[in-house]
Amino acid sequence: MGLLEESVNPGKALEFLEQRVIKKKWNWQEASEESKTEWAIVLKRYRLADLTLFEMDRHLGEAIGVTGVPTAEDKKEALELARAKFAKLSHHLELAIGDQNTSDTTAVDMQKVSRTNLLTTHQKRVLADEHKREQYGYFAIEASGQDVLEKASELFQALDVKKPQPKKVESSWGSIVAAPVATPAPKVTYMSLLNVTVEAAPNATQSSGSARSVSKPTVADIFKRFEGVAKVYHKDLGSFESMQSKAITNFLSISS
Repeated sequence: MGLLEESVNPGKALEFLEQRVIKKKWNWQEASEESKTEWAIVLKRYRLADLTLFEMDRHLGEAIGVTGVPTAEDKKEALELARAKFAKLSHHLELAIGDQNTSDTTAVDMQKVSRTNLLTTHQKRVLADEHKREQYGYFAIEASGQDVLEKASELFQALDVKKPQPKKVESSWGSIVAAPVATPAPKVTYMSLLNVTVEAAPNATQSSGSARSVSKPTVADIFKRFEGVAKVYHKDLGSFESMQSKAITNFLSISS
């Protein structure tokens, strides 16, 4: 009867469940295994993101025309596939942030002093050092992932601008208003020639200034930058994997 009443009231049911929660008991075996597991979960997210990035890179190359000789329809299809991979990549990176937050919370809990924490000072220090290593790798690869998203967004925007826009049919004023009557040309005088010469100088300056202006990057330029940050991401993932391997080795060297 009591349990039934608790289930009817969500607030009381939640309180009832919270009272039954058993605190985690940390010893070396439990703590080291938990640390390895949570690091592996974060790493898995970035591996999935890496696979998605490879596929998105391939589709973008097809959409731009870098690979093969695709038709306009092929390019359109490839661009749609690339957008889908972009959404999937964003999702993996978002989940990785949440997984890392969970790992951080667990690492803090392992350092607490309580009756259920049986870890020695040395074991706590090892766990803390390896978690700092994990955070270092996480910050590096997460930054690379955000760079990839930024460059990919820039590339999608450039491709959208490049798409041919339908021509607008505008009514011609010539069909509505009668053509103006031509006025006789003004008489050429010495002063009028002098004014033309003086006014031509600023125009020459403006044209030289516009020539010095920096031209906008092309789609090919932006794609090259995207591939550059993608390579950095692949490299940071390899470093993150190496850090995890070293952490596992250090954990195994510590006796419980």
